[in-house]
Amino acid sequence: MDILAVADIHSRIGYVRRLVEKIEKVDVVAIAGDITNFGSVDFALHIVSLFRKVCKNVVFVPGNCDDPKLTKIDGKNNSINIHGKYFTVNDIVFLGVGGSNITPFHTPIEYSENELWNILSKLLNLSGVKKYRVKILVSHTPPYNTKLDLTFLKTHVGSISIRRAIETLKPKLCICGHIHEARGVDTIGETVIINPGPLMSKHYALVKISGNKVDVELRTL
Repeated sequence: MDILAVADIHSRIGYVRRLVEKIEKVDVVAIAGDITNFGSVDFALHIVSLFRKVCKNVVFVPGNCDDPKLTKIDGKNNSINIHGKYFTVNDIVFLGVGGSNITPFHTPIEYSENELWNILSKLLNLSGVKKYRVKILVSHTPPYNTKLDLTFLKTHVGSISIRRAIETLKPKLCICGHIHEARGVDTIGETVIINPGPLMSKHYALVKISGNKVDVELRTL
C-alpha cells in the first residue's frame, strides 16, 4: 500500500494544489490534523477534498487549530474523518484521534490525557479494529518521549495516552504532526512513527507498506 502522509497544512491551500499536481497516484491519503489555521469546517472539508485528485480514499483527523465542530463531521465522498473511528482499505485498518493534549496556548481542540485515553481505549476494543493484522494510527499529537514530540526547547510534549495506545495496539504505523520542528521518523517497539513535517512549510511524506516492511520517504515541494 502506498500512502501520502501530510500534516499541519494550516490553510495553505496553494501548497495542497501544488502537491496534488506533483504526486503520483497513491492508495490512501492520511491527513494528521491542523488542516486549517482556525478556519471553518467548510474550508477544512474543501481542503481535504482537493486530495481526492490523487486518491479516492482520504482519511483525516482534526488538529488543535481546527474548528471543534470538525470532530463531529463524518466527511464527504470517501473523505473520512477517523477521529474516534476507524476506516478500512483492503486489509488495512486506519484509526484516528484528533486535537492535542493540553497546550499553553488554549487552542480550540485540546483534551486531557484521560479524555484522549477514553477516545483511544474505545477504539482499541472494537472487534472491527482487532481483527485486522495491519493497523495504522493517525494522530495529530505525537506519542510522548520520541524524536517527534521534541520542541525547539528540547522538551518532550507529546501524549502519554497516545504512547500507551501504541504500546497496547502495536500498530504497523503511526502518522502524526503538531510539533512542526520535529519532522522525522522514530519507532516504539515495532511501530514506525512518522511526522511528515508541516505542509505549510512544503513538507510531506510517502509511505510504502509491503508485507512487514514500512518504507518512509520524507519529501519537500
